[in-house]
Amino acid sequence: MVREIPADAVMITLPVNRQYATTFRSSAGLCFVTKEGEGYFFTDFRYIEAATKAAGQAGYQVQMMQGSYAEEVKKLVQKHGVQTLAFEDRNMSVSEYEKFRRAAGCQLVPLEGRLEKIREIKEEAEVECIVIAQRFAEQAFEELLNYIRPGVTEKQLAAELNYRMLCHGAEGMSFDIIAVSGANSSMPHGVPSDKPVEKGDFITFDFGALYGGYHSDMTRTVAVDHVTDEMRQVYDTVLKANLACCNAMQAGAKGRDIHNLALDIIAKAGYGECFQHGLGHCVGLEIHEDPRASLKSEAVLETGNVITVEPGIYLAGRFGVRIEDMIWLSPDGPKNLTNTKKDLLVL
Repeated sequence: MVREIPADAVMITLPVNRQYATTFRSSAGLCFVTKEGEGYFFTDFRYIEAATKAAGQAGYQVQMMQGSYAEEVKKLVQKHGVQTLAFEDRNMSVSEYEKFRRAAGCQLVPLEGRLEKIREIKEEAEVECIVIAQRFAEQAFEELLNYIRPGVTEKQLAAELNYRMLCHGAEGMSFDIIAVSGANSSMPHGVPSDKPVEKGDFITFDFGALYGGYHSDMTRTVAVDHVTDEMRQVYDTVLKANLACCNAMQAGAKGRDIHNLALDIIAKAGYGECFQHGLGHCVGLEIHEDPRASLKSEAVLETGNVITVEPGIYLAGRFGVRIEDMIWLSPDGPKNLTNTKKDLLVL
């Protein structure tokens, strides 16, 4: 990883990048890696035992911070004769930068997102974690279907889904669960409320689980008791866009082109103004990663990306539909990591 960066050493301070480098998650810590591959991990008393096991197993020399992180960096710069030290410029305050600059006494080189770029390409072990997280989410959702009925509230559905994911083994939620029904489903990022589910409602569930620090992400929309002809037409249009874009997710494709494919299908059905968000984003240690499939994206997809496909149609004050899968651009071609069926389900 460090050999790809033009510096004598790299200082990693962002928690998610520290985890990527060491496999260890913590709210406090600093990684220091030389171009020769020597790695150090500093943290405080709260994490030292767990860090020694996890980061130590990953090949890092784990040390308890004695002074400030800047002081520890100064010692290593002197020990290894570092002339250029790369730092995470996109995630460091001016005051932190000044502390490290004064202490290190060498040239600080901005990483400019290089670590995030490296993280875009998932190794098979990372994909395995995403798949395990996704299976937890799917199992929980299948069980939740038996719980959905008129009178249950959006908050109760979200709480039940949360509980069931944890019971199946999830470390936590990828993000706050979206469970919105009826007119509330027209809000793409609506918040679960005390609204009770009613007959004739669409309910949109957007959720994901965590495993090994990796996120899953899926959306399904189900109906209660019955649907109108228009509701069915909207659902079928979103499903058509989802299926077309899942097939188009290929290494070498532009994210913008795949987004426009969904937009064209939705616009031809007469709902172009009702799809205003991006088609998809990559997932990994963060729920939203690059590259993305959106109207303004110039990104070119690569083998190793895990990216969502989530077209939607939202009729303000009436109802909305979104269907979301995750696609892995594997060395053998694109693979859909989402197993839950997508045909319109009327409960």
